[in-house]
Amino acid sequence: LPYNILLYIILLVFQSLDIFKMGSGASIQGEKQILVESAFQSSTQEMLEKLRSNGAVSYQECLESYEKFEKAVNTVKENFEGAMDGSTLHSKCAKVLLKHGITKENTLYSQSICPDEINHECGDITNLFTEHLGEVFHMGGLAGLPFTGKTGFAAFSHHVPDDGNLFILIGSHIGISNNFELGKFSRLGQERDGTACGAAVGALNYCCDSTKELPSFESLGANPSDYQMQYLISKIADQKDVINGKENENLRQAELAKVTYKIAQEFLDNIVATDFGTKNSKLIILGGVQVNMPRPMPDFFVPMKFEIRQNNQPTVDLYEETFGK
Repeated sequence: LPYNILLYIILLVFQSLDIFKMGSGASIQGEKQILVESAFQSSTQEMLEKLRSNGAVSYQECLESYEKFEKAVNTVKENFEGAMDGSTLHSKCAKVLLKHGITKENTLYSQSICPDEINHECGDITNLFTEHLGEVFHMGGLAGLPFTGKTGFAAFSHHVPDDGNLFILIGSHIGISNNFELGKFSRLGQERDGTACGAAVGALNYCCDSTKELPSFESLGANPSDYQMQYLISKIADQKDVINGKENENLRQAELAKVTYKIAQEFLDNIVATDFGTKNSKLIILGGVQVNMPRPMPDFFVPMKFEIRQNNQPTVDLYEETFGK
């Protein structure tokens, strides 16, 4: 069957499930609507693929598919206040950036995101900003920390357009498996779920192993072949008790992702400067946690910082203007 006919069939099934109505019959509004739409779009895609390959899908399969993605979104919402799908977040940010004169023509874009391939897929915030702003300068190493350092930022800032701006997207990441476990991800071709972020989870596990000696900050240079992981372990160790104090594993993994973001943001704050370009040049920073959703759902992002810095000017906080209180 042609694609449009297949889609129409799936839409009829979902309509019969009454997905687009609340129990009272009122239309779904606001944040709840975004949640429903994210689950619906992913479920529709999954059912279309099954219909193409099998020639049929059942009412029950459609219901189970939608409920699976709805539960995944709810798991994220329960653990990350303010989380939204990448497309929604990008749309909100793009409007505010344009208002402040940030365009593709006058702005150079950089990412400090973990190089894990699941962070750079179609529909992810990383790719959406690349499409929006053009070429990307990669600053991120393990867990999203900007390990290119001061030298990397200096190189990036020297590429800025005349009288132009710099935009940095920085974030840790966390997976959610098909079984709705945070800190894990169901990768294609693997029977068992793996960890995500593997570096952050591995660092926490290392810190919790009483048989292993924690690396000191002073000793990091002695192991250059694995410097990034040694640094991450040394920083996670300081927050180990806070993370492990959470009451269940999903809460612990969520806290780990938030702690890792704060470590990355602190690292970034120590290497960036605003003395580039001209007096009108701006440094825009968007920071948070990227949540790798079960396929085929595009990733979510949890914004935790959105601001403009400018040489000899007070920082302009864009968070409330963009995302609300």
